[in-house]
Amino acid sequence: MMKSSFRVLRHAGSFRRYLVFLILVPLGYLLQISAMPYFHPLFGVTPNLMCIVIGIVTVAYGRLQAFWTGLLYGLLLEIMLPSFQYLNLGVYTLSSLFMSFIFSDRSLQQVEMDRALNRKSREMPAWLRTLLCAMSNVTLYEVINIAYIYLGGSPLTIGHFLRGVEDVLLTGLLALPLLFLIRRMIFGPKKETRVLKNAPLVFGNK
Repeated sequence: MMKSSFRVLRHAGSFRRYLVFLILVPLGYLLQISAMPYFHPLFGVTPNLMCIVIGIVTVAYGRLQAFWTGLLYGLLLEIMLPSFQYLNLGVYTLSSLFMSFIFSDRSLQQVEMDRALNRKSREMPAWLRTLLCAMSNVTLYEVINIAYIYLGGSPLTIGHFLRGVEDVLLTGLLALPLLFLIRRMIFGPKKETRVLKNAPLVFGNK
């Protein structure tokens, strides 16, 4: 009976995770183009909600989902809101892939290896990795955007750099409340979280 109830909870949790993913990704794009521009008159910049979504997906779902999310956002922006040619497609795709190697959860093989070697792993909390991933994606986007402007022949001013810094900071401030809310929607209440408490593997000398 206990195994059956645990299996039901596990399937319900998996269904909830994928349902939130299917809603979160397109909603992030729609809100970015419809709601986020209202921040511009107030702060002079528009926070990047799509980078927040990519950060959440990177830590909560993994590298593959982060890559496809970045690719989808890049394609949509390239088709619907083109700016510099292939800038959005290249930056969102490659940035989401590169940052996922830094901020995503470690694989089960790495976790088991640490247990086998009785090695303590020091990993940043998931919320902090999510925040840093979102801000790092925005930082890389702004750096490449400034480089495009410079290579296009336009003179760079201090305003270009200040807007980039403001974009990173504002995106980080917006990410803080959103990441806790969305991660709770993905994983559900903490009491439903199952933790494996296996003892570390011990290898003999045989």
